Amino acid sequence: MFNKIYDKIVPKVKRIIKHEKAQLILANKKFKKFEKWLLLIIWAGGIYYLSSQPLIFLSATDEWGWIIRKFAHIFEFGVLTFLIFRILKYTEKRYIYWDLFWAFVFAVLYAISDEYHQTLVQGRVGNYKDVFIDSIGVIIATWLLYLYYHHEKIRKLKYKNQK
Repeated sequence: MFNKIYDKIVPKVKRIIKHEKAQLILANKKFKKFEKWLLLIIWAGGIYYLSSQPLIFLSATDEWGWIIRKFAHIFEFGVLTFLIFRILKYTEKRYIYWDLFWAFVFAVLYAISDEYHQTLVQGRVGNYKDVFIDSIGVIIATWLLYLYYHHEKIRKLKYKNQK
């Protein structure tokens, strides 16, 4: 199923990106401001779309299918946290900890709303355990972002002290 979608979409996206008008748009400074929002909307829309699909292609007893789905939950909400953080960091210009906190909150709220949405879809079941699994992805992404920016802060301090 995913191979068919991939085979249809990827060549079209590559063709669009290589087009000269698309290159002009991508190089535009005004577009770069909205690029962060566009990526977040596309990612959140992808999560919403996948939550709208019934799980008929995976067996309920398939252990590997279950494991792959749960790791996909962790990954998709980790990326969502990163995308939210990028927007907050760009717009708020406050402390990194503040941006990390709100990225965490918004991503967990989206995980809750995603599970609620699944209760409304025929063939899907919203489960509070999935919110915890999604939150693991959010926590991992928040922790990695914290480590990255904390390391950058230490590196800058060392560079200042060397001068």
